[in-house]
Amino acid sequence: MDRPTTVPLHLTSLAILAPSNAPLYVHAFTGKDDELRAYHLAHAAVDVIEERIVVNSSPNRPADSYLGLLFCMEDMAFYGFQTNTKLRIVLSVALVDAPIKDADIVAIFRVVHQLILQATHNPFISLPATFKATPAPPVPESTTPTPGNGGGKEKDIVDEAADAVAEATARLAVDADGKELRNEPVPDDTMFACGPDDLRPEWFQGQRFTRGVERLGDMLSGARP
Repeated sequence: MDRPTTVPLHLTSLAILAPSNAPLYVHAFTGKDDELRAYHLAHAAVDVIEERIVVNSSPNRPADSYLGLLFCMEDMAFYGFQTNTKLRIVLSVALVDAPIKDADIVAIFRVVHQLILQATHNPFISLPATFKATPAPPVPESTTPTPGNGGGKEKDIVDEAADAVAEATARLAVDADGKELRNEPVPDDTMFACGPDDLRPEWFQGQRFTRGVERLGDMLSGARP
C-alpha cells in the first residue's frame, strides 16, 4: 500500500498587524502586483480575528495564539495567529485537493514570529531614522619605546589618542554638502525600549527580516517552478 504523499504548501501572502490593526508588514509571495490585494484581504480578516478571540477567551483563560482557519476566498485559505503582545499575523496558502494540517501552519507561524523577534530586538532600532553617527577617530600607530626614553613614547601615544577622541566627540557629523548635522536628543528611558504599539513598518524592511520571509516563501512554494 502506497503512503499518502505530503501536501505541498504554497504560501501566497503574509501580513503583520499591530494591536491597533495597523499594517506593519504586507508581502505577497505571488508578486508585487498582488500586495495591495493581500493588504485588503488581511484587513478583511481582522473582524474574524476579533470575533475568534472573544469566543475562545475568558477572564481566566486567554485565547490561544493559533486562531485557526479564518476564512476561504477564491483559491486561498487564510489563517490567523496572535502573539502574547497582541501582534496579529495573517497567513494565506493556496487551496489544494487535500487537507492542510494545522501543525504545518502553526510551524510556519512560529518561524514568522521568530523573525519578528529578531527584527525588533535590535537595541538600536528605536533610534530616529535621521540619527547620524560621528565617525570613530583614527587609532594612532603604536611605537615601541626605546630603553633611554623612559616610556615617553607611550605617554605621547596615549595623549594623541585622548586628543583624537575629544576632537571626534566635539566634531559634528557633516553631510555631502558640508552642512553640519545635529542629532536630536533621545530620551534615555525610551531609547532602548519599545512596546508592540511602538513598532513601525520600517523596522520590518531590514535585510535579515526580508530575506527570512523570502526564504520561507521559497521553501514553501508548492508546485511552483
